Amino acid sequence: MKKVSRVLGARALYATVLLAASSSLFAQSKPPRPAVSRSDEMLEQWNDIGNRLVAMAKDFPEDKYDYKLQKDQRTFAQNILHAAGVDFIVLRAVSGSNIGPDLGKDPENPSRAVFKTKADVVKLMEQAVSDGAKLIKEQGDAGLDKTVKFAFGNRLVHNSYNWTLALEHSGEHYGQLVVYYRANNMVPPESRPH
Repeated sequence: MKKVSRVLGARALYATVLLAASSSLFAQSKPPRPAVSRSDEMLEQWNDIGNRLVAMAKDFPEDKYDYKLQKDQRTFAQNILHAAGVDFIVLRAVSGSNIGPDLGKDPENPSRAVFKTKADVVKLMEQAVSDGAKLIKEQGDAGLDKTVKFAFGNRLVHNSYNWTLALEHSGEHYGQLVVYYRANNMVPPESRPH
């Protein structure tokens, strides 16, 4: 009887593995969706990371906006302002214009004295994401190939290089702000069940 049970169990396991493998092969046999344009791909990435930062800016308690992990680090609000500031520097390089609001003497680090409230900080981050999305749409694929001055150096680059810099930079600050959430025993919006 034990031998029959083992044989039946082995066959059931084999059938399960075979079924799983065939399901996987079937899924792989479907043709992939076609690629969208390069500017649509850039727009998707821009909106993804930008909207994560906006969600954090809206979600983090205002009474913790001046929280920092260590004395020599930026506060939560300063991190959001910095991410938005760098985004506007990139937008200005890509557009060749002075797009966005006055960010003060240090556009890479907009002053907390100017952006005093949570609403001010949220509005700036939302504007950076919105203005960037609009610019990507306006310029399209040709805009990604346009050669311009690098946002942070004295050399020429393609706009796609500037955009990639902004995406990476925002992703780094997103990761840092996740730590701010965890240090305050909070779960970041993106990590919550949907």
